[in-house]
Amino acid sequence: MCMVFVETHAHLNDPAFNADRNEVIGRAAGLGVSKMIEIACAPSEWAQGERLAAAFPEMVRCAFGVHPEYIKEFSPAVMPELENYLQKACAVAVGEIGLDYWWEAGRKAEQLALLESQLPLCAKFSKPVVFHARNGKTPELNAYADLLEALKSWEYRPAKRFRGVLHCFCGSWADAKIGLDMGLALGVNGTFTYKKNDGLRETIRKAGLDNIILETDCPYLPPQSSRGKRNDPSFIPEIAAAVAAHLGVGNEALADKTTANSFELFGEF
Repeated sequence: MCMVFVETHAHLNDPAFNADRNEVIGRAAGLGVSKMIEIACAPSEWAQGERLAAAFPEMVRCAFGVHPEYIKEFSPAVMPELENYLQKACAVAVGEIGLDYWWEAGRKAEQLALLESQLPLCAKFSKPVVFHARNGKTPELNAYADLLEALKSWEYRPAKRFRGVLHCFCGSWADAKIGLDMGLALGVNGTFTYKKNDGLRETIRKAGLDNIILETDCPYLPPQSSRGKRNDPSFIPEIAAAVAAHLGVGNEALADKTTANSFELFGEF
């Protein structure tokens, strides 16, 4: 029986795929990656995301939001447009949104304001959130701590088990535990396979299979075997096999459970 995977975080509208986007999607589908979430996280990407979902209606859905890296593209005037996109049939999540102290460390207050302006959209449109958190270059620039503190007042309470996902999780076990207690899944991608990421692998082991979903964050962060190359959704089975081996479960069990977790978060499509 063919395993079915969900790619929960892709940037397939990135220019890196302009030459072969359709071929990339087809190749991934041939490997069992039959469902994908396109992350349209800047106002300039929203229409592109909708078009991609329309081109692959059985395979692709979208998250719409404003990533902290694109804070300069945001103004209150674009909020009605974002709300419009979140009502589209292809919309399954708000995101990715959050805090990035690596590139935008000097704009913490603005980033928090941007995050807090988008959180109410979850309850308004019954959508989970794809969260971004990246710590800065010094210990006091702790994006996970600030994000999780901000989420203490987050009012979105769906009937489903998951409220959102900490995408590309790279925090500590303490961060993960707080997120899990808040109803957040952990997004696992190619960074899980990096040689120096023993701490992350241990955190995912503690979190357990019930609390993880798979992603690539392509075209970025390919697995260890392809460091320096373009990432794409066809690497999901390789990432899955590495996670399965570390958790001591079979590849099929890993595929089945992460797919079920993804559908629990984003809905089936």
